[in-house]
Amino acid sequence: MPFGLTFLAGTFAIAGAIGASIPLILHLLNRERARRLIFSTVRFIQMSHQTNVRRHKLKRLLLLLMRILMLALLGLAFARPFFADAPEFTQKTGGKRNAVIILDTSYSMQYEGVFENAKKEAGKILDGLDAADAACLILSSDNARVVAPLGSEFAHVRTALNNAETSNEHTDYLDAMQTADEVLQPIPIGEKQVYLVGDMQKRGWENFIETDKLSPDVQIHFVDVRAEKPQNFAITDISVPPVILKEQKASQLVARVHNFGAEPVEDLQVRLFIDGNVIDSVALDIEPDDLADAVFKVEFQDEATHTGWVELPEDTIGVDNKRYFTLQSLRSIKVHAVRERLRTSGRYQTVETFFMKKALVSGRDAVQIDFTESISVPNASTLASVDVLILADVAELSSGEAERVKAYVAAGGGLILTVGNNIDAEVYKQRLGGETGLMPCDFVQAVGDALDREQFRVLATVKYEHPIFAPFKEPNHGDFGKARFYRIFQAVPTKDATVIASYDDGSPAVFEKPYGNLGRVLCFTSTIDREWNDLPIRAVYLPFLHESIKYLALKDVDAAPNYRVGDSVELKVPEDEDGNAARSGEIAVFNPNNVETRLQLKKLPEKSPLVTGNLKSVFYDDTTIPGIYSVHTSGTTPYYFVVNVDTTESDLAARDVEELTSMLKGAADESVAEKPPTELIAQYEKDVEKSQNVWVYLMLAVFALTVTEMFLANRV
Repeated sequence: MPFGLTFLAGTFAIAGAIGASIPLILHLLNRERARRLIFSTVRFIQMSHQTNVRRHKLKRLLLLLMRILMLALLGLAFARPFFADAPEFTQKTGGKRNAVIILDTSYSMQYEGVFENAKKEAGKILDGLDAADAACLILSSDNARVVAPLGSEFAHVRTALNNAETSNEHTDYLDAMQTADEVLQPIPIGEKQVYLVGDMQKRGWENFIETDKLSPDVQIHFVDVRAEKPQNFAITDISVPPVILKEQKASQLVARVHNFGAEPVEDLQVRLFIDGNVIDSVALDIEPDDLADAVFKVEFQDEATHTGWVELPEDTIGVDNKRYFTLQSLRSIKVHAVRERLRTSGRYQTVETFFMKKALVSGRDAVQIDFTESISVPNASTLASVDVLILADVAELSSGEAERVKAYVAAGGGLILTVGNNIDAEVYKQRLGGETGLMPCDFVQAVGDALDREQFRVLATVKYEHPIFAPFKEPNHGDFGKARFYRIFQAVPTKDATVIASYDDGSPAVFEKPYGNLGRVLCFTSTIDREWNDLPIRAVYLPFLHESIKYLALKDVDAAPNYRVGDSVELKVPEDEDGNAARSGEIAVFNPNNVETRLQLKKLPEKSPLVTGNLKSVFYDDTTIPGIYSVHTSGTTPYYFVVNVDTTESDLAARDVEELTSMLKGAADESVAEKPPTELIAQYEKDVEKSQNVWVYLMLAVFALTVTEMFLANRV
């Protein structure tokens, strides 16, 4: 880039040039002309005189030059000279470069040597800037972070660059580009340049839209540091049921492994770890840019929460070689039913739960179910060990029983409500209903005649996409339309409730409603026995009951969160029996490196809307490390959650630089900005002159010449 000498006050330079001519003019006007005199033989005197005259003339000429130079330098000093870009460039851009350096820190940059090379290239860009230029450093991964604001303190930018490290997050170049554009927009003077230093990974550009283009006056430069023919494999997905029952066959855990390289992988060892121990190993052969599944059989004999991961051998990027999970093992599903006392039907005494009990016990070969029953709601400690609670045509509940049921469901329990001749609709509405109640419906009235077997309804609408009914979707897997319902309870859904099955007259048959912390309520608007319908003698009765029980007991199968690095995690905080933990205590979270973070819980009023049942939530944001996190609260059992990397980042394929340039700039590309206002250029020139201070050195030179001139003048 051409440079030239420019003056802040050019008239003083002219005045200095004029002043420098004055000593010369005076010298010429006052010059003495020598007269020729002829003496007699004075040859030796003449020779001595000529030597002195020549010496005297030399000193006078030297003094003359010094005086001329003093006046010229004095004029230059007052003109405030400085070195800047060539005038043509200054008129277009103000003569200043504003460079925003974007450094990619996503985990694909962990590929061998790539990130260190990127830091060196960013350092070269910084070295190429001049003292009058400004620089900014942005670290880019999932989010862009301005770590060194735009300015001329290059030492700060260099320090931030040297301290930069890769993250475990994926790439989003567009966020960094928009951030850089916003940084440059307010700048009135100078070139606006963006330097992207990274591997140009395709994943970072996939959400591009037209509005992501840079401003017309912003130049974009790409510094591509990608590795040639990169090889990488990763575990991109894992399928594991969070809850595993002790059944006749072992459950399957499936890990999907992707080979993102251009070379095949043979005999790749995939290992399964549970609770820190190697359980099994599978060898895979994977073609280039292809995937394969490693299938492991998993079974437990205990009831506990287990943590584990699937692991690949080390390769060029290690962070995507592990994928973590948690699961719960159960020996059986514990179901407790609350019923009315024995009732007399003809010569026989029957109970509401007779057919239900037979169906649950006879199906133990498929799902192990421990069934108990009582004529009243158990105490809180007993309910805590129950997976599913059934209220089978219970006439009414005391206020204490109702509170225990609500607390149980709010804590994550599953509840099934069935109706019959004993139901008191008003009691259910008062004790379990209302805006914050757990009732999925309000009972209206019972319709139909249980004794008239000629008049009946059938199930006509079933939501087969619901987990309960999904197994019956295929032909010959059960027909709900064959069951006859002679009497039902008409009801209307309450807030947040869903109808998942209906009769042929449109009346709801099955309601569902979420409540509290993963709690769910199902309400069946007919009896669970044969008193109002013949469903118990139909083939779908047993599997329908089993699927309903499994859906409520194993709800975590669908609700297990898949946290990724950088996500905010909502932690559920249970109260103890006195309500202390959730109202005034704190929780401790240990990350995979066993570093503790304590989160303080604010004390809430007893009826605060933030308290649902007996739970509160608090958010944990420090999920920068993939792995297993544990959550601890006073008086409760620790629980776990896992954080994994986003494996879309494991695909190292890159975009072409020329294509990216065209994409970001398009038809609006302009190499430089329009001519800035005169006052802005003047301000720029003042800033450059101030940073150089050439006039100080000129004045020092004038002072030195003055002292020397005085010394020589006294010796002439």
